[in-house]
Amino acid sequence: MPTYTFKIDLINTEPLVSRTIKVSSETTLYLMHHIIQTVMGWENRHLYEFSINNLRFADSILLDEDFGDITDVKTVLLEDVFPKTDTAIYLYDFGDGWKHQLELIEISNAPQNELLPSFVLGQNACPPEDSGGAYRYKEIIEILADPTNEEYESIVEWVGPKFNPTTFNRITIEKELGILGAKIKEYEKGVK
Repeated sequence: MPTYTFKIDLINTEPLVSRTIKVSSETTLYLMHHIIQTVMGWENRHLYEFSINNLRFADSILLDEDFGDITDVKTVLLEDVFPKTDTAIYLYDFGDGWKHQLELIEISNAPQNELLPSFVLGQNACPPEDSGGAYRYKEIIEILADPTNEEYESIVEWVGPKFNPTTFNRITIEKELGILGAKIKEYEKGVK
């Protein structure tokens, strides 16, 4: 089975939040959602959808009929849509509108000696949940750089004193990927 390497960029973030991962071509879009949540550092608290070649894919359990024409993410494998295209958009949190560009950067047919999914590399911290989108996140970073700003104390209290927009924790990401199956089971208990 081929291995796909994806670069994931969180569009309009400064500094750019980016991750590179390897996954099996037989990964469903549903599992890909959970992988993205894990490697980016999101908390899986909001709705999401993939947009690929003008088609929309989402979790049909979470959405009602008014949402429009979608295909259920649990029924589509990555190999069904890639490499017919090499890019996709993953939208997380319809209120904040976090757009991630997924770019397929490599397909490998070589035998794999590593567990998949795997984390390759990344840069910069994921924005905190409910931080208001890319524009507000940029403001938050500016506030954190200026202790004299009137919002500084409340922002530090909210994001925590150790939050640094230019770092991420590789060890945490790899650990969370290692327990991804258990995390998905726990998530699904809350959805039903």
